[in-house]
Amino acid sequence: MSFDIGRDTVLALVAVAWADGKVDPAEAAGIRGAAEQLGLGPDGHKVVEAALGRRFDMNEVETVRMNRHTRLFTFAAAVWIASVDGAIAAAEESVLALLADRLGLSQVARDRARTVALGLHAGPPSQRPGGFDLVALKSQLSTGLSQIGDS
Repeated sequence: MSFDIGRDTVLALVAVAWADGKVDPAEAAGIRGAAEQLGLGPDGHKVVEAALGRRFDMNEVETVRMNRHTRLFTFAAAVWIASVDGAIAAAEESVLALLADRLGLSQVARDRARTVALGLHAGPPSQRPGGFDLVALKSQLSTGLSQIGDS
């Protein structure tokens, strides 16, 4: 499975975190942890920090060049960041729907990615920065794709 996950994925997480008008400290920590796990360089970290520090929305996120696997991963990680504070607010659900539309994900793909992300979130605490194991997410999505095909 080919993933090309980088700054745009992390910026999508920032847009979801801003959906309710503020970035919760747990969301910011999770996003910083994601940036670290994904190996963003210094320039990528600067862009992410700038986005965390101001109102940031999905219109600033580039999704067109993402391959299918990256799009699925981005959506799953966005579901996770929306749920990191304990619940997904209505405003976050709206931004998640917008993201899924922009990513071109079918309902089956959305549901599968959501199930995987929430399942990992509910599991034992991760040893990864930000409390979420993005490597496990990639692995679970890789397995899950064989079940949903190109839906």
